[in-house]
Amino acid sequence: MRHITSVEDLPRGAAISIYGAGGAGRELLRQVRASGRVRALRFLDTSASGEADGLPVQRFADFIAAHPGGDGPIVIASTHDAEIAWTLREAGLSDFCSFKDSGRYILCNLICRLLPEGDRFTLLDIGARDADTDPRWLGLPPERMRLYGFELDEEGCAAMTRSMSAGGREARFFPYGLWGRAERRDFHHSLGHPGSSSLFPFNFEVFDRWKIFDGKGVRHEGQFMRPVRQIPVELSTLDRWRAEQDVASVDFMKLNVQGAELEILRAGETVLPEVMGLLAEVAFVENYAGRPLFADIDSWLRARGFTFFEFISPLTVGRNASPVSTRLLPGFHHWHGQRVESHALYLRDPVALALQGADMGAFGFGKALKLAALAERYFQVEFAFEVLAWLAGSLRQKGDEQRAAEVEGVIEAAARGYQAAFGHETTGQRGA
Repeated sequence: MRHITSVEDLPRGAAISIYGAGGAGRELLRQVRASGRVRALRFLDTSASGEADGLPVQRFADFIAAHPGGDGPIVIASTHDAEIAWTLREAGLSDFCSFKDSGRYILCNLICRLLPEGDRFTLLDIGARDADTDPRWLGLPPERMRLYGFELDEEGCAAMTRSMSAGGREARFFPYGLWGRAERRDFHHSLGHPGSSSLFPFNFEVFDRWKIFDGKGVRHEGQFMRPVRQIPVELSTLDRWRAEQDVASVDFMKLNVQGAELEILRAGETVLPEVMGLLAEVAFVENYAGRPLFADIDSWLRARGFTFFEFISPLTVGRNASPVSTRLLPGFHHWHGQRVESHALYLRDPVALALQGADMGAFGFGKALKLAALAERYFQVEFAFEVLAWLAGSLRQKGDEQRAAEVEGVIEAAARGYQAAFGHETTGQRGA
């Protein structure tokens, strides 16, 4: 699914329907009215109807009954965009995209103005298939972003390097895999679902039991993965890559490599100490033979000063032996079935680390600001404010009153921004 960050990404003159009348939908409507580039016909909602911000709200079932083939582009403005996209596909619609409002990152936008001139967020995308449409990277100012990606696809890497290098962004994609050591190894390539290919063998005793909901319907996971072909590939390590490319420091890592996450991290000991956060795919079931599980990755990362914050985009499965697919039952429990995989968010917590007497050398001014900005992008807003408060206090203890005041200015401006954006008092009661 295509993602957009502003109305400038829509065709001029389009008449759109906005699916979602919440904060993101209202922000999109505000942009539509301010730009004059496109016009909004209606809000769509799964169950509600009525009026919002001077625009009719129409139940999707009523909309599709009146417009079986659609009525122009639909822009999804909701955190449930994957499920809404499935609903649209099931109704036979294809002209839709998802809106990710870059303006909602109030702290991040303020922090980018405070960062030293020329300083960029250095990001690693390991398993970078479709990075050029990945919402994780949308919204960061191009002049503040440096992205390195890894994917076993030479043509794809060249294309992503070109597309992601636009507008002042630095981007480079490397057409090889990473592992715990530099060696030649079999890559288990799924012809049915290339994105599930792995350096670990498929455990079909597990996959053949699973029924998966994929946004289009349910499928037999084992059958969908087959056939699998073994392809010998040359692998490198994170430490070797850093030395060869002379990369000074990395701020954030995303790893989605079907079980190889821990191997890659273990061979990145020169990279990891300055990383402020990472998002890693984790598993709770051994669906690839020999893959580490969440407990293995969690204990390894915690031992190196990372704190777990959140599971994102969990994958739940049904069972092929069941005649009932609960995912398709209207009104049934949202998180049906067994949770087998997810993406785990880890961040550095300087407040906790300082209390533990840890070495705080990695938390320079720029790094701490980036940590707060990245935390906000993953909706850890209160933690982001806490990091900034810690940074201001730390600077003041060192006698750097000017920078402390600048950080406190960001805190105050962002607090006002959140209050204005969400229309009510954002601060809770303070303790004595």
